[in-house]
Amino acid sequence: MRKKSHILLARYIAKNTEDEELKKHRLSFYIGSILPDCKPSFVYKKHEINGTFPDVKKMVNQLIFGKQQGKLTRKRRYYMNLGQVTHYVADYFTYPHNKIYPGNLKDHCSYEEQLKRSLKNYIMSRNMEAGEKVQADFPDAEALYEYILERHKQYLGRKINIETDIRNIVATNRMLVEAIADLFYKTQHKEKMPLAVEY
Repeated sequence: MRKKSHILLARYIAKNTEDEELKKHRLSFYIGSILPDCKPSFVYKKHEINGTFPDVKKMVNQLIFGKQQGKLTRKRRYYMNLGQVTHYVADYFTYPHNKIYPGNLKDHCSYEEQLKRSLKNYIMSRNMEAGEKVQADFPDAEALYEYILERHKQYLGRKINIETDIRNIVATNRMLVEAIADLFYKTQHKEKMPLAVEY
């Protein structure tokens, strides 16, 4: 996707989330959503599920559990990293970022330009509707990863076009963001729970 498309998606997610911290740190989230296209690795590392999903899993684990040492805080850097995760996942559901795409670089750019315009129209029409809630109830991070992989498998099995891309990009990323927040809170709550002792 184009940078403008990633920003549009990030704005839509921030506007429709129940995560008040994300709303507060939305600018960091927006920056993170375009950061992977600004890194030097952009030139040699394709944003395809086969190439970057292990990195995405590592980032998601850090967002849920924190790094091995140090306290996890949900501040600017946290939301910048969350934005990067949404970037990669959005690209997984963008046809030219899949091995089955038959076109060349020119076709890739043309497709993403059309996607940008259609995504803007889709999001503007969705913003007019009442914000529907997303129920993300995954028992653990592995279940979330399985959800993304299964959704991508189903995506590849369908007739792919811009409309299919948009529906999958928006739905999967909204679920992803809410699931990460939910798993973060579950983890924090579990750590604070006192141990049950039987007498």
